[in-house]
Order: sequence, then structure tokens, then C-alpha cells
Amino acid sequence: MYSLDVQGLVEARPIQGLVEGSPSEARRRSASEARRRRKGPASEARRRRKGPASETRRRHLTIKEVKKDHWMVSAGGGRPHKAYKMDKDIHGIALIISNTEFEEETRLNDRDGGDKDEQALQELFEMLHYKAVHLKNLKAAQIERALKIVTGDLSFAGLTNHADIKKLENLKANDCLVSPENDSFVLCVMSHGQEGEVVLGTDGEKFQLHKIYQIVGDCKMLSNKPKMVFIQACRGGGVPQADGDRVEKPADFFTSFPTFTGHAAFRDGDSSGSWYAKDLCSVLKESYITTDLESMVKEVHNKLRDRWSTEGDGKKVCQVPEKRDTLRFNVYFQLKESQSIS
Repeated sequence: MYSLDVQGLVEARPIQGLVEGSPSEARRRSASEARRRRKGPASEARRRRKGPASETRRRHLTIKEVKKDHWMVSAGGGRPHKAYKMDKDIHGIALIISNTEFEEETRLNDRDGGDKDEQALQELFEMLHYKAVHLKNLKAAQIERALKIVTGDLSFAGLTNHADIKKLENLKANDCLVSPENDSFVLCVMSHGQEGEVVLGTDGEKFQLHKIYQIVGDCKMLSNKPKMVFIQACRGGGVPQADGDRVEKPADFFTSFPTFTGHAAFRDGDSSGSWYAKDLCSVLKESYITTDLESMVKEVHNKLRDRWSTEGDGKKVCQVPEKRDTLRFNVYFQLKESQSIS
């Protein structure tokens, strides 16, 4: 089992405040103990009740009302908010496309540690009740065809390439295609990238990210359902600038990038994987039962901001991620209609 322990450089921060064992600390403890004694057992009992158990109650999710296309969800009795209906035993397909080895003539380095990211993401989305479909080392044109095959945009009737026909047969045989019963869709793309909304195929050719929104957005089986896209690729940082098109995103999309446009994404030097994939898997595994997707991704961003890398000149730099979404409701991965109350 792949370990999700956080690795890498972390900024050291001094702890401010009273020093353990100092006279001022002893006086503070004495005064605090005296206040606790004056308030008596009842106050102490109330203090204990405000601990972890109170936090558990606050975060407990309940479906207050079932609407036609969404739920009204309450966290610990708080104000209800809208959430997508996602209560299938298997939510749908999590398509993981990972390029780790590139053709020699491209002069692109292999992505050491990419296999760790693949394994971690597959484990994560299987835990989140998706059927993980893993496609490895695709050329740019193959990325586009794979998306079309999985979302039903390519049928046997429109195929002439034997490799595409075989791939479609294999995916169908293993029930790895989007279906009307799915309540959501996940896409992870890991490769080298360039500025301008581009990831690279193993042939060095550009796959424009706007094609994801066109292909997946046109899939009628995913209409009005959340479509989550996670990109692990550099978006600049010394590679040639690409002339990417302006991205038009249809409704119900959530896209998460490991870094802001124009900047590189970091991996640990021990080939244990990328910072982004590690933190994404760590946070979602820990919090998916009671926390919505956007809140979890914000926590991923916070963890990434606490990581540091040192450049050749000794300057410390951090990784600033980015997210975009056209979601209409919140996304919860572990919410069943059986949790509704009358």
C-alpha cells in the first residue's frame, strides 16, 4: 500500500509565546487552575462537551429536503445548502490518464514518481466509490480519443483505427464507459504541461484543455451532473509558451490545477510523487465523509502553500495552486438519501 505521508521541504516557523517551565508559564497555569476550581464541576462538564464530540455533531450531514435535481443539506443543524444528488453505490468513472515516459525525440524528461501518483489517485477514487480507469502513456491525439470513447462520443460505427476498436471493446467489456446511471465523472490528467492551457502527449504534441470541456460537456449522460477535473502538470516555468485558446467551460465543472498559470509544479526528489497529488489524496481521504469538495480543495491549497522548494540561487519558492468551477451546488462524496429526515 502506498504511503500518503507528506514529504518534502516545509517552512520552519518559530513558536511564539510562553516558554515551557518558565515562571510566567507557571503563574498562568496556576491562575487557570484557580478559575477552573471556582467554576465548579458543571462548568468543567460543559467544557468537556465542547471537545471532539461537539465537532462531530457540528459536521454531521443530514439531507433536510429532496428536490428534483438536488438535495438541501444541513451540517450539524446549520443553515441548509444545496448539494448534488450523488448517492449511487458507484458514482461513476474516474478516468486517470498518466504520462510518465516520453519519446526520445521530444527531449522531455520522464516523470519520475508519476507511478506513485497513479497508484495514490486510483486508491483514492476507488475509496470514494468510483470505478477507476487507468490509461498510461498516451499521445496527444490518443488523449482526445480516449475521452471520446469513455464518454460515448465515439462508437464502433465511427471507428476505422484497429487500436481504437480494440480499446473500446476492452473498456466496454470491463464496464468502464460513462452510463446514464452515473451521478458524476472524474478526470485526472498527469503529464508535462505548458503555459496556455496545454498538457503534452508522450509524442510532445499539445493537447488543449478546452477539449476536455467540449467533449465531456457535450456528454448528455453527464448533463446536470458534477464533472471534476484534476490536472497535474506544469503551466510554465521555463518551457516554451503555447498559444492556447480561451477556455469556455459549460456548467457543472470543477477544475483543479497544481499551480497558477505560468509556473512550474514540483515533485519530491526521491521519486515519491508530486506535491499536489500527495496532498490531494491525503486531504480527501481524511475528510470526504463530512466535507464538500471545494472546502477540501481549499485545504489542499493551504497544505501546498506550506511546502517550499529551493532554487539554484538559494531562493525559496512555494507552489500556488488554482481552481475554477461552474458548479451550481456543493459536492459530497459520502451522502445517501437514506440520511434524509422527515
